[in-house]
Amino acid sequence: MAVAEQPSSTIIDATADELAAHAPFDRMERSLVASIAAKVRLAYYPKGASILTPDSGAVDRLFIVQRGRIDGLASVDSGSPIEALTLVEGEMFPVGALIARRASTLRFVASTDAFCYELPVADFEDAMDCSRELRHFATTRLAHLLQLSQRQTQKEFSERVSAAQTLTSPLSSLLRRAPVSVPPETSVRDVLLLMQLERIGSVVVVGVEELKPVGIFTERDVLGRVALPKIDQSAPISSVMTANPMMLASSATVFEAARIMAERRFRHIIVVEEGRLVGVVSERDLFALQRLSLGSVAKAIERAANVAELRQASEDVRRMALSLIGQGVAAEQLTQFVTTMNDSLVARALALAPSGAHVMDVDWCWIGLGSEGRHEQTLATDQDNALIFVPRSTSDLEATRQALLDFAREVNAILDQVGFPLCKGEIMAGNPKWCLTATEWRDVFTDWLRSAGPQALLNAAIFFDFRPLHGNVELANALRQWLAPAVAGHPLFLRHLAENALQVRPPLGVLRDFVEDDEYPGTLNLKKYAARPFIDAARVFALAQGSHKTNTAERLRAALSAMQVADDEINAYVDAFHFVQLLRLRTIHVGQSQDALEPTEQPIPANHLVLATLNDLDRRILKEALRQARKLQSRLEMDYRV
Repeated sequence: MAVAEQPSSTIIDATADELAAHAPFDRMERSLVASIAAKVRLAYYPKGASILTPDSGAVDRLFIVQRGRIDGLASVDSGSPIEALTLVEGEMFPVGALIARRASTLRFVASTDAFCYELPVADFEDAMDCSRELRHFATTRLAHLLQLSQRQTQKEFSERVSAAQTLTSPLSSLLRRAPVSVPPETSVRDVLLLMQLERIGSVVVVGVEELKPVGIFTERDVLGRVALPKIDQSAPISSVMTANPMMLASSATVFEAARIMAERRFRHIIVVEEGRLVGVVSERDLFALQRLSLGSVAKAIERAANVAELRQASEDVRRMALSLIGQGVAAEQLTQFVTTMNDSLVARALALAPSGAHVMDVDWCWIGLGSEGRHEQTLATDQDNALIFVPRSTSDLEATRQALLDFAREVNAILDQVGFPLCKGEIMAGNPKWCLTATEWRDVFTDWLRSAGPQALLNAAIFFDFRPLHGNVELANALRQWLAPAVAGHPLFLRHLAENALQVRPPLGVLRDFVEDDEYPGTLNLKKYAARPFIDAARVFALAQGSHKTNTAERLRAALSAMQVADDEINAYVDAFHFVQLLRLRTIHVGQSQDALEPTEQPIPANHLVLATLNDLDRRILKEALRQARKLQSRLEMDYRV
């Protein structure tokens, strides 16, 4: 049997250089990359050649594209293969099948003349054993790339962020002193003396068993629970403490604590490890990290006395979002922050509306639709809102509606001035079509479910994502409870909804990485062509499962888990969606240079990414994210035989 010739050192070095230009080899030790380079063999495949098929049996080697393009084709029930992914230089396949020692589920075909490095499975497994970077990349490829991108983003933004410590740091990093605690039977007088002596603003009340917190007493409680009620200071502290206090693990991030403080107006959060008290972080601890803080922004919104002050607070939210991007906060947390702050802006707009006093005796709920309903708002968003109400009496229905419409139009106008433009489609609470009683809303939804026409499907993409924002939230919750089984009972509507979700395809190119926008050459519309495929597919899956979730990531996790989809696959979809959202936030908040476009071209609208501004890493991740979107759509096609 002939023994394969060992490549020369020159060829090995050249091959190692080529490999090291791509992840994960760029983070591996040179000696290991060289070892792999010595074991690979270069194979040529002419255009149209079949490289690997499901009928080939268990995969026996790793393929790394050296030059050209490779298409991964998936079979569907119709018999016509659909393109699941396109691979270019530096990309590997089929990693999952190789690790599992199974056949590939895709057919890989050379879409151009192509060369591939091929590494035998035994050598691949040896390399995995020797390299943590390779193993991590192979098992969690997209997550690994996202981590690299996040680090790169932090580096790029470091000069724009003044905080010495980032909001992604653990709470344990803020603990500067041992916590002060007392047992429940300690007198109020002794606690007050202790707070004065230690010069602290809070004391944790702990049970005798393993220092487990059972309550907290703060400076704010002194006036409201001791001084004004004239409580006997010999009473036990347990009688005036806040029981079941908010607690977070020491490993939780500073951002998480700051968000909770901003949402619930807390000033202290207890830090625990395995349920045991280890410290307390205060509002002052968190917000001393930076001049502009979540707490200060939330307070500015809450205290805004007029529209001008509310607009200023809205601009602070923008600046804060930029800071969070620079600190490497993940897209899911970023959009939660933006949505939370936008909810607060809406609440203050409701309070500032002059006609608010005229509807105080009316039972109503202001609901957010679209991206606001999904907790996925960016700041480049117009208004999508509605009202659900209970009339004062049956005979007073229209008078109640008119009073609410006057109120809603004032709120819509305030939000417009604050930075949320009026909806061009007039999907706003100030429109009589969307200021309805619970019965009227059920009738509207029922009509859409039965008709499944183009307008009904368009409305479903907005209204089925509703979420209560302010007022009597039970009105909206009751509507959601009714809607979930109602949708599941209309399979034809779900099929039409699935067909509609497949109308917009991820813009992966054949000759180029991406298909450019027709109206704005050189750009890609992230909202329409990158985020929407995930959002629309998640909506169909969730409604079909009777899920009450509205957030896209939560819908994917809940619905696909119920469908017994593997966790790794679900995580890949969620990670891909969040990367697209991060790109949208970066594009909107940071802005882009127009230098990459012709001087005569028109200004770039929000959500349009200038492709020339993408670095190599983010370009690769975006391609992977769009492949995941295409894969998710393929699952939708198969489930609904579209």
